[in-house]
Amino acid sequence: MHDLTTQPSDLHATDACLTSHVLDASLGRPASGMDLLFSRMQGDTPELLAEHTTTEDGRLSGPLLTCGDAVPGRYRIDFQTGNSFLGDVPVVFDIEDTSAHHHVPLVLSEFGFSTYRGAPPHRAAAGGAPSMSLPANMPTGQAPPPGSVGAGVTVHIIDISRGIGAGGLAVELLGPAGNSISKRTTTEEGRTAEWLAEAGSLVAGVYTLTFDLAAFYLAADLKPFFPMANVSFRVDKPTQHFHIPLLVTPWGYSCYRGS
Repeated sequence: MHDLTTQPSDLHATDACLTSHVLDASLGRPASGMDLLFSRMQGDTPELLAEHTTTEDGRLSGPLLTCGDAVPGRYRIDFQTGNSFLGDVPVVFDIEDTSAHHHVPLVLSEFGFSTYRGAPPHRAAAGGAPSMSLPANMPTGQAPPPGSVGAGVTVHIIDISRGIGAGGLAVELLGPAGNSISKRTTTEEGRTAEWLAEAGSLVAGVYTLTFDLAAFYLAADLKPFFPMANVSFRVDKPTQHFHIPLLVTPWGYSCYRGS
């Protein structure tokens, strides 16, 4: 087992082929100290490769697979949730491109879970549908990194129809009085290069994020079923960091409070 640590390195490893991240959506925080069993499937039988434990950030201290260790095939992660309703959550997936980065998070709540394939945009695996090019006028700059500390509001938008960040998507943050606080467009990673609300600018109340899905998908000649996603959330403690990831396809979306 890996020791619990506050210094996750798996997502940033340049040779990572497979990483994971576990979030407890019931509590709005990382699921730390959870054991994971990682196996390669031999037919219907999992062959155990390694055991891991999530860090305080819900990540792992190293990649589940590096590009040098990975071979094409079918793999499985058993998330040992300790949840009395769900029990262990097995997630099975295929890896074909061993030079790419495959990120398989688990978003867990008391009575359900969701997962998806994510990846850094420069190392995403090929495949997925529909095929579409990213806008040419996306902003550049360094987005707030995962695990940033401090007050404020950040987002991360992932197009799970392709398994990459939703770059070039317009986001607006409205304050408790309905006033527009900021308007940003996501970078290629699906984040914004600047915080939507910076430290010291928040007050208690209900905020709303509006994501322009229509313009994002219409630019690729796709007409989405939901033209926009409106996500309202309550700020009780303005000194906290509020991170709101959004998972999108042309036919639906889901969100949660991240960390």
